[in-house]
Amino acid sequence: MNYAFLSNGITSALESQGSIDWFPVPRFDSQSIFTKILDSEKGGYFSVKPIEYNKIQEEYIGYSLILKTTFKKNDLKSMVIDFLPISLPAIIRLYDTELPLEVNILPVFNYGLINAGTEIVKDGVIYRNPLSKEGIELLVYGNYEIISPYKLIIKPGKGYLYLLYSKDLRYGLFSQKGFVYSRPYEAFSKLIALSEKELSRAKRIRKMERFKDIYYRSISVLLGLLYRPSGGIIASPTTSLPEIIGMERNWDYRYVWIRDASYATEALIKANLLTQARRSLDFIISVIDPSSKSFDHPFYTIDGTPPPAEENLDWLSGFKNSKPVRVGNAAYLQIQMDIEGAFMHTLHEYYKETQDDEYINSNYWAIEAIATWVKSYWREPSTDIWEERGVTRHYVHTKVMSWVALDRAYKLAEALGYKKEAEEWKSVANEIKEDIMRHGIVEGSFVRYYGGDEIDSALLTLPLYDFVDANDKIFLNTLKRIESELKIEDGLYLRYKKDFLGSVVHPFALVTPWMARVYIRLNKVEDAIRLLEKLDKCSNSLKLLGEHIDQKNCEARGNFPHSFPHAGIILSIIELEEKLNAENITTNK
Repeated sequence: MNYAFLSNGITSALESQGSIDWFPVPRFDSQSIFTKILDSEKGGYFSVKPIEYNKIQEEYIGYSLILKTTFKKNDLKSMVIDFLPISLPAIIRLYDTELPLEVNILPVFNYGLINAGTEIVKDGVIYRNPLSKEGIELLVYGNYEIISPYKLIIKPGKGYLYLLYSKDLRYGLFSQKGFVYSRPYEAFSKLIALSEKELSRAKRIRKMERFKDIYYRSISVLLGLLYRPSGGIIASPTTSLPEIIGMERNWDYRYVWIRDASYATEALIKANLLTQARRSLDFIISVIDPSSKSFDHPFYTIDGTPPPAEENLDWLSGFKNSKPVRVGNAAYLQIQMDIEGAFMHTLHEYYKETQDDEYINSNYWAIEAIATWVKSYWREPSTDIWEERGVTRHYVHTKVMSWVALDRAYKLAEALGYKKEAEEWKSVANEIKEDIMRHGIVEGSFVRYYGGDEIDSALLTLPLYDFVDANDKIFLNTLKRIESELKIEDGLYLRYKKDFLGSVVHPFALVTPWMARVYIRLNKVEDAIRLLEKLDKCSNSLKLLGEHIDQKNCEARGNFPHSFPHAGIILSIIELEEKLNAENITTNK
């Protein structure tokens, strides 16, 4: 998956070798106008590259999500800088070229279904959706020639291409209101400054120079997945990039999963990005229902509304002919009992980091709502972290997360002086733990679900949530099974062996940082470093990771980039640094 991820916290784009092949507008979960990544013929794209070149280099500018692509032919070169300006559903492409550039642009509305009407105007081209007032405008500055609405030739020199989506073209770039929109070079400077300012607040990695690049890249990815108007963090900016090429494991992840967002928020807390973390917490709290299940849905749209139903886009062939292409996600029908625990753990981590009594007190109603729900319903079966469709069981990881929800609730209540609630919730947490220890262990090992004997990698989280110590004998037996049964290659592990769709093929990227964090707790620091080196190696040239990894070539599989592995990397590297610093202090003493 040799794509760059561009984002401005409103929407995103994926680009490779000068071609933007994915661009939903006006926001992350909208219909896309460039969809080539899901259909090479019908999808539409926006390509800028020299007519002739023999070398290409892609790199981000610093740790921003601004991409610089350099093309070379002999001693001549072209440089194109691509970014999404702050707060606009737009793409700006600055160029400085010694070679003639060819621009090919094919916007197609509604995921490649509706062809655009075109109009060449002074300084550019307008592409209209014939079924609405929306459209795309391309403003061109420099020395150029418009060959057709779909092709331009740019002559050597400097300039830019400015593409803006408007829901109503009467207020677009070429309207009387056009002067209010970002000026390209100023927009570039503002985005650079914002990126540097945000990242400057992140914890500095002192000893871990070897992981510095993927650490900061992971932070930039999480910030790029945060929808700025609401604070919600989406799981991934794409839909239907397949877990397995040619198969049907293709899902839409452009929503705020409570679990995924909680993991990402924990990583931001640990990285000292507390303002962004608090905005994410605010979003999650805003969707809590105090009168029923705390989270009515496993995920929400980026503005906090209920998620859309799942449907197939039959006119698209899919990534490398992997059908179906789906939008929406039927997992919204599931009742997932682990997500309350994921959120409560993150809220507790925020409190540990900030000691912000006022914030916790003002949201105590949310803690009560979650604790009340979990206390009443933890005995029920549910789907689990892996979201198998049509399957409900008493999953051990899910039960543990119910324990986490009440354990963190009682600790927060205790810290704020709510002794009665604290005692009640602690008592039920102990009851849940006893139930897990009675029903969730087979032959000295934790198992995936009650009554079964198989395992899954989510069991690695038990010591990460302090349910058991990493040195606990039962957990060590579980770890040994995961290492032998789910390991597919050094440093890469399956999440489980099979599910409702059959056998699993590729490693799940999050498992590697989970395992690294376990090794850190076991004082197996070199093993943890080895795992992180493997994950670093399996990221693409820009340090990006998808949900899965193809063990044959380290190429990303599934939606890309994904918050899970990048959040896991941040937490692993911080814990590794803390471990090494502690050892260094001990040694110096």
